[in-house]
Amino acid sequence: MISQQGRASFVVLLVVVGVVIGAIWLLSRSDPAGPDSAGVAISPLAAGETSPRKAVARQEPPPPPPSPAELWRAIDAPADDGWTTEVLSSRAQSVLETLLSPVFGEEVPAAESFEEIVTGGCIASALRPEGGSTVREDGLLRIRRVSGETGRAEEKGPPGVLAAALSLRGAFRSGTEVRRKLKTFRIELLENGSRFRTRHIVSLVGRSPGGLLEINSTWEATWMRGEGDSILLEALSVIDHEEVELRSGDPLFTDCTGQVVAKAAALLPQLTRGFNDWLERSQDTRYFALLGTPGLALGDVDGDGREDLYLCQEDGLPNRLLLHHEDGRVTEVSGEWGVDWIEPSRGALLLDLDNDGDPDLAVATLGNLVVASNEGGRFEIRAVLPTGDDAMSLVSADVDLDGDLDLYVCVNYPDDSPDEARAQALAGGGSVGVYHDANFGGRNSLFLNEIKGGTWSLREATRETGLDTNNRRFSFAASFEDFDDDGDQDLYVANDFGRNSLYLNRLVETGTLSFEDIAGPAGAEDSASGMSVAWGDYDRDGLMDIYVSNMFSSAGGRITFQEQFKPEAKEEVRERIRRFARGNTLLRNGGDGTFSDVSEAAGVTMGRWAWSSSFLDLDNDGREDLVVANGYITTEDPGDL
Repeated sequence: MISQQGRASFVVLLVVVGVVIGAIWLLSRSDPAGPDSAGVAISPLAAGETSPRKAVARQEPPPPPPSPAELWRAIDAPADDGWTTEVLSSRAQSVLETLLSPVFGEEVPAAESFEEIVTGGCIASALRPEGGSTVREDGLLRIRRVSGETGRAEEKGPPGVLAAALSLRGAFRSGTEVRRKLKTFRIELLENGSRFRTRHIVSLVGRSPGGLLEINSTWEATWMRGEGDSILLEALSVIDHEEVELRSGDPLFTDCTGQVVAKAAALLPQLTRGFNDWLERSQDTRYFALLGTPGLALGDVDGDGREDLYLCQEDGLPNRLLLHHEDGRVTEVSGEWGVDWIEPSRGALLLDLDNDGDPDLAVATLGNLVVASNEGGRFEIRAVLPTGDDAMSLVSADVDLDGDLDLYVCVNYPDDSPDEARAQALAGGGSVGVYHDANFGGRNSLFLNEIKGGTWSLREATRETGLDTNNRRFSFAASFEDFDDDGDQDLYVANDFGRNSLYLNRLVETGTLSFEDIAGPAGAEDSASGMSVAWGDYDRDGLMDIYVSNMFSSAGGRITFQEQFKPEAKEEVRERIRRFARGNTLLRNGGDGTFSDVSEAAGVTMGRWAWSSSFLDLDNDGREDLVVANGYITTEDPGDL
């Protein structure tokens, strides 16, 4: 991750590199005889002159300095850095993109057009294999999966490869637009590098004769290195293949934001301009300001039986309260209700803190937890409780079983620490500044609810309850759940840069509110880039399981398995860093206080750059499905991040 100040430093670095490269380039064009010979011609002495006369030089003006794109190519140059595998994986991906052209082009190319990229004896599987099993078929969805070895194409060489590609073309309606994504996530050198093997994730979405079709496959390819920079495909097979056809032909969900906010006139100029537009006007220089991380909360604040929405915003933009009306639209009433705060707000909850039957409001701003009571038509601030500077989110549960809701606030970065210092610490060694096991983040806080009648009091009790153990881990999100079914609420915390925490609540067992981090012995640490956590009984055994959002990285999957990646590090460290690239995690509750990682068997690791996730039954079939919110800043420029 790159902070805003870090980005500025990076830009300065690019400028400095550009100046140095430009200076070296100019010096390389100079004549070694000296400055005179580099820039001027020496004329013979004229009458009365005692020194040579300098004539006007006849040389071309120096070329312009390197462009940012040229500078980036000079920095991001795997061939110059000894990363042959990265060069080969890039070429392999380019070849496979070419082989996919018959799927998307208007005309089918001739098999001979593949002769320069395919060996004469190449054997290819049909890229849309037959067989497998239909795991679901009803009026809504048809899902077919094929795993393991698949059938081979009857022909070899370019004709066989063309036939393999054309097997995919038949899945989609003629003339339809097909969105595609191909990612190379593994590469292995063979026979001293003369051959190599790659694995790829391939995703295709388009209209099929029966509806809307999504294909997700894993391909394995074997390559031979040819003359110069060329490579030739020797074999192509499908490792696993899934087809999901939505038979209605239309997406399950449609964006109705414009209709919903049509009555909220104040929102339209703001939301339609987009976050990037407002970012240019913000005075917030924190890293997360670049990402737009504010949260939201749902609750019936006016008691009409409909869920209303509270929307948090970044520094300088007012938070919004949207009342939900019978026609499905909303009106903006944050000013009237007294909650149009302009402090940068990350997370919010609408919950009944004083047990009077209506939802109150808790908002995590940077450095404070703001708590306001619902007074019917208006919120009144009751407390502003100090937290870590980089408060990220908050959750609630009755942790002490006294009949009211308590609050837990997650904090990411440490207080009073510039982004550069954080980055240096993460890159450094020792027990504190280790990227894969960071323990110098901000401190999370537990606030116990002690509201009595009209007297509002929330007491900070993090240390006394044991929740200050492992409490410096760059927390993003947390969730309460009684995973051991003993009657009290336990807590799972998703942390960036390393281990997560699972705090076992021992209140019922001991009679005293105390938490113990058991994530390690319980097999629930999931050491990666934890962004969110969700509880759900995915296998319907009566026990609550855990799903954690992390980050999937195809580049990380390639690079971290190479010999030249951190060769001085212990294998344990290398393995822990590899884990950061795998993606999301599903932990199955064993019922004995332990969890097992079933992510790959369940096929849920690929959530891309995941931020948040939730279990919910989308199709009302009694089984909990998963929804993952993902994405990150990117452009067509490969050097943007």
